[in-house]
This record gives sequence, C-alpha cells and structure tokens, in this order.
Amino acid sequence: MNYKNLTDAERKYDYKTMNYKCDTDLNGWYRFHGAAGTKMVTKCPPMDHCDASIPVWLSEDHPTMAEGIVLRKVCVNKFGCCKESFTIQVKNCGSYYIYKLVYPGHCEARYCSTD
Repeated sequence: MNYKNLTDAERKYDYKTMNYKCDTDLNGWYRFHGAAGTKMVTKCPPMDHCDASIPVWLSEDHPTMAEGIVLRKVCVNKFGCCKESFTIQVKNCGSYYIYKLVYPGHCEARYCSTD
C-alpha cells in the first residue's frame, strides 16, 4: 500500500511542549517511522504532549497480520482521556503498522506515537 511517513520526534507521547502543532492536513495511510517511533501510542498521553494541546491515541490493541485491515477506536484527550473518540483503519504490515488517518476534529490535536 502507498503510505506517507510521520517521522518527527515531537509526536512521541512523552514529548511535552507549549508550541502546538495540528494534524489538519492528514488524509490517507501513514506509518510512524524514525524519530517518531514505530506505532501509535495505546495509553492516554497527558494534554500538552506530542507537540499538541490535544493528544490523540489508539485505545484498542494493534491488529495481528492475519486480521488484515481493521477498524480501531482512537481517543481524543480533550477534557478527559476518552470523552471524544472516532474510528480509523489500521493494518499490521509485519514489521510495522500503517494507519488511515484523517483530521482529528480539533486544531491543536495530533496523533501520538511511541517506540
């Protein structure tokens, strides 16, 4: 599948900042790679982390290769870890995962990653 790489280290769940960015332009398949880590984080990052005031995280397990493309719930940490959520598509490609990402619904919201 064609995908784009998300490589900035500031996406990591433990990166704290007050210089916020926003994932308004994401639309398609993406892989976390390089300094960004290897996958979307599966625990709730605190607000003001991932270079965003509103962190977005995967609240369900990553799929196995045998499952193919699956729907998974992502949560938006705005006024509570999972008071808002939506679904995305995720695929296990063996040594990495890809995610079909869209605008998360809020400016200053970003998808967060981990190793």
